[in-house]
Amino acid sequence: MKLTSLILFLLLVTTNAFAKKIFDAKSFKLRNGLKVIVIENKRAPVVAQMIWYNFGSGVEENGKSGLAHFMEHLMFKGTKKFPDSYYSDFISKIGGSENAFTSYDYTAYYQVFPKYELEKIMQMESDRMVNLTLSKKNVEIEKKVILEERFQRVESDPSAKLDESMRSILFPNHYYGRPIIGWKHEIENLKFDDIIKFYKKYYIPNNATLVLSGDVDFERVKKLSKKFFGKRRKGNPLVYENISDPKIETSVMVEMNHPTVKQSIWKKFYRVGSYKNSINKSLSLEIGLKIIASGSSSILYENLVNQQKIFSAIGGYYQGLTRGQGSVYFYAIPNQKLETDKIDEIINNEIDEILKKGIPKKRFDIEKKKFIFDSIYERDGVLNPAQSVGEAITIGIKLDDLENLNKKIDEISLEDVVLALKNFRKNKNFVIGELNN
Repeated sequence: MKLTSLILFLLLVTTNAFAKKIFDAKSFKLRNGLKVIVIENKRAPVVAQMIWYNFGSGVEENGKSGLAHFMEHLMFKGTKKFPDSYYSDFISKIGGSENAFTSYDYTAYYQVFPKYELEKIMQMESDRMVNLTLSKKNVEIEKKVILEERFQRVESDPSAKLDESMRSILFPNHYYGRPIIGWKHEIENLKFDDIIKFYKKYYIPNNATLVLSGDVDFERVKKLSKKFFGKRRKGNPLVYENISDPKIETSVMVEMNHPTVKQSIWKKFYRVGSYKNSINKSLSLEIGLKIIASGSSSILYENLVNQQKIFSAIGGYYQGLTRGQGSVYFYAIPNQKLETDKIDEIINNEIDEILKKGIPKKRFDIEKKKFIFDSIYERDGVLNPAQSVGEAITIGIKLDDLENLNKKIDEISLEDVVLALKNFRKNKNFVIGELNN
């Protein structure tokens, strides 16, 4: 599609986008504290169920990293009523799919399945919230699986090891500086009693949000939620300590050398504000970074890769859907050997020059409309809405703010974006890393 045609098309679709809420979700809360959100979409007889626990690796005690991720694995081990792999086998038998993931701030489990199995799926999810049948044997077996996973994802990947070190320096006082999968030596020392204590303490209804998306009826979901989840006892509410990190007042550079590295990579990680701190400021920063640093169409890529040919690749992106501070990640691959501080200087000077010349209004309008266009795609299917809503709600974004995000995007001006980028350039809370042979 030609650029002018794309702009006209976006203008047409965004007119309707502002007329209604993005997901038009309905919600209620059970007496035991479980939040339930329903997103109706009757286009196909399919349902996505996601249960979001409002904790991830952030609730782990010092010295016991990896517990939340370990527990995620063990949630598939079965209950007395639905033993071993019954739950997973049942989903496979009916042609459905499932998975789970752990983050710093949340742990989530999802299933996609035919609508006629809604009651059974809700029953099984409710059952494993409190009735897991764990043994010391299956905990030790799973520990070996997790250690192998860590080896594959981190120990054998120099880039991942560098990232892990950089984050530990960037967030010296916060759990964001601790790997979600856990430190190897701490995973090895996790005990059966650690697992049971963690499970009983945190897997409770008032720590969870159940999201159902697709061909579901709100009243039926309310009835089934009360039937299966309503009987679960609430526990002590989770209270996150307001932990912050000190300012980084020294120049920090981390270097990782490994014989398997074929090409040097430069990285720079920043601590920045998050969407929970300010939706408007976060939108402005994210739009600005997309314009100057995201992908091969970005200004930095055009100037430093295509024209000046200093780098073979360059990019940057913002991660702001966090309960604590957000992060910005930059990377660059130089075409020839350059000192770390020289790379940093080149990129900083280029960003300053972009801001001095000014971001073209046309470029800004297109990027802003892409945001709105992406939100239209978020409504498509059954899993996307459950993913978007669940993540935002769990880290502390209000449902109403999420539903009206398009209006907030529309209010962002070019001046807002330029100001966000200028403030970002003043940010001294960063760590630089280099990966070499």
